Amino acid sequence: MKKSKFIITLVFLTIGAARVWAQAPKPYGPTPSARQKEWYDREIIAFFHFGINTFEDYVNEGDGKASTAIFNPTSLDCNQWAQTMKLAGISTGILVAKHADGFCNWPSAYTDYSVKNTPWRNGKGDLVKEFTNAFNATGLKSALYLGPHDRHEHLSPLYSIPKYQSYYANQLKELLTNYGPIWETWWDGAGADELTTPVYTEWEKIVRSLQPNCVIFGTKNSYRFADVRWVGNESGLAGDPCWSTIDSISIKDESAHIKELNEGQVNGNAYIPAETDVSIRPSWFYHPEEDKDVKTPQQLWDIYCNSVGHNSVLLLNFPPDRRGLIHPIDSANVVQLRHIIDETFANNLLAGASIKAKNGRGGIYKTSNLIDKDPNSYYATKDESSTDEIIFKMKSTNTFDCLMIQEVIELGHRITEWTVEYADDGKSWKSIPGASNKQSIGHKWIVRFPSITAKYIRLRITKGNASAALHTFGIFKQSSKLKKQQGKYITSRCNLDIHNYTGFFGRI
Repeated sequence: MKKSKFIITLVFLTIGAARVWAQAPKPYGPTPSARQKEWYDREIIAFFHFGINTFEDYVNEGDGKASTAIFNPTSLDCNQWAQTMKLAGISTGILVAKHADGFCNWPSAYTDYSVKNTPWRNGKGDLVKEFTNAFNATGLKSALYLGPHDRHEHLSPLYSIPKYQSYYANQLKELLTNYGPIWETWWDGAGADELTTPVYTEWEKIVRSLQPNCVIFGTKNSYRFADVRWVGNESGLAGDPCWSTIDSISIKDESAHIKELNEGQVNGNAYIPAETDVSIRPSWFYHPEEDKDVKTPQQLWDIYCNSVGHNSVLLLNFPPDRRGLIHPIDSANVVQLRHIIDETFANNLLAGASIKAKNGRGGIYKTSNLIDKDPNSYYATKDESSTDEIIFKMKSTNTFDCLMIQEVIELGHRITEWTVEYADDGKSWKSIPGASNKQSIGHKWIVRFPSITAKYIRLRITKGNASAALHTFGIFKQSSKLKKQQGKYITSRCNLDIHNYTGFFGRI
């Protein structure tokens, strides 16, 4: 008898262990690298367009002929930029080191068209150094835009593609060698049609050898080397769907592939997710006429939900003014955006709900992982189950107007169609507006809708390429601050010239 009991006990223990240590789902299709995963987790990146264009009258695309004598910011302070970003919860910034006009914001040894020939700092200044030092000191990541197209160099009668390839390569080496870790390099495709794949092949080797952890933003002929792609517009709008995968070799003419860039391809051959760029103002460079046209916190929230909330990363531009400071309206509005994001997602109304799933994998991949706030845990279905039905019964009736869902991106795109429904009784299901027959999920997907009051929520996964794997699912009530934003916001108290930003927001 004792031996029989031992055997029975051992069997139960073995079964229990199998449940706890259920085999993890195997990745499906292309998956992100470590640097792509980190890029996704940052969600919002700041862009800083500042250069000789800032000192011309309403110029965004300089011709490379402007005199370096006009570049002279009176109060430039990159610490103010960094402190603003920290308050806004933005952990990374990209400085335009050289735009298409060719003016260099660092004293490059390879051209006279740079800060070394300006009145600023008596020609001894180095904006790239001040930027990287300020961001590193604040615990933020530094990144650089080195525009491939250069109108100033084109003015030379000696210009040729091979000579420019060498010139750019030398400048790339300067930036990637002398300024510490560079987290992303941005290759703009505007005007750079003549720069073909062989040119980018050499430049990519420089990036990978000098800064192996650097994310490459690519366009046009550089897509095959890129970690992240252009979203296809400059409006802050990622597609629906927006897949992280795309056929990188097929994109030769961007104008013919805008929809493909915006939406990606569900079965693309490369993992190259979309980076969604937009300026907080109508223009990329600062113009005082646009102080009245800064995007409001409500508009920024809309952009966030249609970029970060569409499986993308938001690249939000802040153009410093001629003093070399971020304007207080820009600062106030982006800090208010952070308050909105934090307040909206602070309280998952599904917390504490009882959960039932049809095709759960079991073991450590339990349904409660969907609402536990642990970024390392996740729910998964059985290998043979690419569909599922998960019902959440809340402890009480709740009112909500937003949902958020996150896939385990390390395992690839798996879910290809999903719907969310609600009910008062757990039987009479109605679809949540805007949440029916959705396709991609990826890093994060957000859906907003008119307020709904219910006790039951049902997530139906109706199609998939593989078993489902989800980090998070939740329903939320959008920030109360959004209700106040029917008018424009101003900063009632904000010191423009010190690092320690203080301000509160009021309606005109």
